[in-house]
Amino acid sequence: MDAILQKFGDINWRYATGDSKALATLEERIAAAGRKRSLITYSELVRGVTFTLPNIQKPRTIDVVDWQELDRAIVGDFLGYISMRSYDRARLFSSALVVSKMDGSPGEGFYNLLKELGLIPNVRSAKVLDIWAEHVAKAHTWFAKH
Repeated sequence: MDAILQKFGDINWRYATGDSKALATLEERIAAAGRKRSLITYSELVRGVTFTLPNIQKPRTIDVVDWQELDRAIVGDFLGYISMRSYDRARLFSSALVVSKMDGSPGEGFYNLLKELGLIPNVRSAKVLDIWAEHVAKAHTWFAKH
């Protein structure tokens, strides 16, 4: 078995498996950005999406102007899970297309995922930008064809 898929399989997904409708919406928004060979901001990704999760008391819509820690945790979990699914399907991390509107780069969660998967020694690694750029290119190519 692929070592990265094996490590993905060891991750406990706290939120992403709890709302298939939100998952499908996020995956489609990422795919749409990929088909256009563009990136999507975290705010664009989640705007108007209601997360109905069994481990949260009430449905949650993220206020994209005032992100809370729980919002970051939910979105990070979904993006990691989405990357696992795209890696399984096409050997790419589709969440590489999701970036900060501040500087156009992925957030700390993307780098933490790379570290957890054993692809970088730490989140400050010089390899980070190379891996990110590689997966952006792979995602653009793959989504343009599918």
